[in-house]
Amino acid sequence: MRSARQEMANPLYRNAYALMLNTVVNSGFGLLYWVFAARVFSTEEVGRGNALVNLMLLISVLTSLNFGQAIIRFLPTAGRDSRSLVRLAYGTSAAAAVVGATAVMAYCHFFYAPGDPLHVSFGFGAWFVVSTAAWSIFNLQDQVLTGVRSAMWVVLENGVYGLVKLVLLVVVAAFSVTDGVFTSWSAPVIALLVPFTLLISRRLLPRHSAESAAEPGSGAPDRPTLVRYMAGDYLGQVFNQAMSSFLPVLVVMVISQAASAYLLPAQTVFQAMSMLSVAITSALVVEGARRPERAHLFARAVLRRILLIVVPSSLLIALAAPLLLWFYGPEYVENSTTVLQLLMLSMVPRVVVTLWMTKSRLANRTFGLAVQQAVHALIVLGGIPLLAPVLGVDVVGWAWLAGELVLAIAFAPSVIRWLRQPAPPERPDDVGTGPIGGPVGGPDDPTHEIPRVREP
Repeated sequence: MRSARQEMANPLYRNAYALMLNTVVNSGFGLLYWVFAARVFSTEEVGRGNALVNLMLLISVLTSLNFGQAIIRFLPTAGRDSRSLVRLAYGTSAAAAVVGATAVMAYCHFFYAPGDPLHVSFGFGAWFVVSTAAWSIFNLQDQVLTGVRSAMWVVLENGVYGLVKLVLLVVVAAFSVTDGVFTSWSAPVIALLVPFTLLISRRLLPRHSAESAAEPGSGAPDRPTLVRYMAGDYLGQVFNQAMSSFLPVLVVMVISQAASAYLLPAQTVFQAMSMLSVAITSALVVEGARRPERAHLFARAVLRRILLIVVPSSLLIALAAPLLLWFYGPEYVENSTTVLQLLMLSMVPRVVVTLWMTKSRLANRTFGLAVQQAVHALIVLGGIPLLAPVLGVDVVGWAWLAGELVLAIAFAPSVIRWLRQPAPPERPDDVGTGPIGGPVGGPDDPTHEIPRVREP
């Protein structure tokens, strides 16, 4: 218990564990949601709903201009500029989401014939536009809460959302609501925006602004720095979303609607495991931004937790894949097991890639991220149409694993050099980053490379 209290007293771990818990809660509700959806809706309805949801996520990410990562990187040290940085992110992302979603819905309405899986009515198109703008702000709120070191609120926000979404799914199924899958996914977002926006603007941001303003050199980055950071990171995110959110749409196009449904559980579990690594490294970016000279020491501690939590969990899920898919039904066990196992195996090389991406963000070198994501997208999206006639939906797993292995081999030397850098001199207020179960600041602590000096 003492070790646990010491662990949670460290802002790096407190934020990381909160975000990991959020991933578990969010993913648990997500799995239940799609299990219920698979039971109460037809395979075609699940496939269409999955494609529309992912289309909304794709548009939201592309039109957010990757402000979320910029907030995580720069909000921790924004000081008195914190509120203006958040407002800029909200306003720009929401406006761009409206424009992008309107264009996509107009295309789906006019260029797809009624009865086509991607055709939408005028009324549904309007709802889709509102939902996309709301989702953009809803997603940015998670990044804001992370940046102000209040990630436990992310757990509450997404826990309530997951519960309401699940209940609403049952309701729309009972009343046979058209496009019930998408409606139950998007409607709770709008209801939750108001209370959490008030929490952030009236309580958390003022407190964070006052605290971070006391740090030397605090303030938002100048516009050229922010634009350069977001430009490279945004381009990388375009390729990343093409691989993830566009995958169900691509599978519908080159294989079938049923194949998109079979991809769904494997993709859901994989995204959950990926988010565990993202949760830990997001907390690393926040603390590394505050103490850049010690970022590599924080990274060592983060790597230990990834190896103790994320990698074993991924391998266990790969072994238990048939049992997990049993809840979806025998068709999913037969068609989804291999792709789920392959995606879980790709989490092992993903560790190296994730640390390299974190290192690049802390150094404000984001154009390398664009190249990395472009290579991965080329392997995945190029391999799926080429090999789908032979491998079916399993092609997604093989292509993804191949991409991660290629990148891990390329980035391993750089990551190893970063982690092996010597520790700088400590300040009296340094925060320990000891291993799980070990004393913070003890001999096993990666920051404990020189004796601590006590202030008189």
